[in-house]
Amino acid sequence: MQNPDPDPDLRQRAEEEARKRERTAHLPEQDVRRLCNELEVHQVELELQNEALRELQHNLQISEEKYRDLYDFAPIGYITLNADGQIRETNLMAASLLGEPRASLVNQRFQYFLERESIPDFIAFRDRVLAAGGKETVVVRLRATREHESTWVLVEGKAAEGQTFRAALIDITGRKQAEEALMRRTDDLVRLNREVEAARNEAHLYLDIMTHDVRNANSVSGMYADLLIDLATGDLRTYAEKLHDSIERSSEILKTVATIRRTQQETVCLVPVNLDAVIRTEIGTFPQASIRYQGYPVKVLADGLLSTVFNNLIGNAVKFGGPDVVVTVRVGEQDSEVLVSVEDTGPGIPDEVKEKLFIRFERGKAHGKGEGLGLYLVRILIQRYGGRIWIEDRVPGHPDRGTAFRFALKKA
Repeated sequence: MQNPDPDPDLRQRAEEEARKRERTAHLPEQDVRRLCNELEVHQVELELQNEALRELQHNLQISEEKYRDLYDFAPIGYITLNADGQIRETNLMAASLLGEPRASLVNQRFQYFLERESIPDFIAFRDRVLAAGGKETVVVRLRATREHESTWVLVEGKAAEGQTFRAALIDITGRKQAEEALMRRTDDLVRLNREVEAARNEAHLYLDIMTHDVRNANSVSGMYADLLIDLATGDLRTYAEKLHDSIERSSEILKTVATIRRTQQETVCLVPVNLDAVIRTEIGTFPQASIRYQGYPVKVLADGLLSTVFNNLIGNAVKFGGPDVVVTVRVGEQDSEVLVSVEDTGPGIPDEVKEKLFIRFERGKAHGKGEGLGLYLVRILIQRYGGRIWIEDRVPGHPDRGTAFRFALKKA
């Protein structure tokens, strides 16, 4: 490596010192010695300056090599273009994205590597960059190459000197594929939602027709069953009574289904409800049953369907508890909740059945009759009111000595 030229000022000073020596050759020896010392000092300073310059040049070369390595091996493509879109320089990643050796890319137009639909977007982007001078972005699609399929890239560009601009090419193919998959999934969900809505409307139509016709049929059948009970005797009367009970169960099922639909279609609007009045009213619908309730004046957050909860719980206890069953209704308060318990002295519910009790179409008691909708509706209503419900043995540890349905409601 050739040493850099010494500092011109130092060289000029050295020449002046030499001329001084010539002019002062006749000076005394003492003056000559002094001048020689000064010349040696200047020579040392010149050597130090040269050494500093060589070190600076070496450091600059190392920095340039580091920058070139960072530029060439960066995981993002970098490219320099002129105002016509001709490529002036690229790094290795940009060459890989474009699918050609870096040396062969120089002077080629960047538009050549784009899909047809992306060319107008890129030209508009180029014009914005050169006109505004700030950073601009555009998403374009590169043509497929032998090495890889068509690639989506995000181009971020900024103007440089001499009507050129530099741009970064970021591969976003994965993101675009995810976006397209999400759009397809969204379209599928919209289509499925429309299909489900249409199917639900059709099912509601059939259910409305069936409920209306079956209710009318039950009314007529109930009237004839009552006549048979009054006229018949012996086994025939027994059969007529069973027929009457079956018709009543069918009517109860229709009523329960209608209530479930109501809970799903109506907007929840909770208001203060007199719990004591609701309990007393429902107890009055079972005049032949032995029901104990001392009364507890408190209001809870609910709606007009709260009576259905007690009608089902008390009705199940009376229906499945046996002829001598005693039902007890208890009410208490705990913090902001009202705790309610409907207990019976019937045969109880096995532990393995308790877990399935509130599941639709699961029967509450192993030996009982029913369609499993009543307690399912009870759970829906309790949850509708923001409460919770669970089952315990009336006597802890003795499932054969009766059942306790317990639930909590929010105090109004």
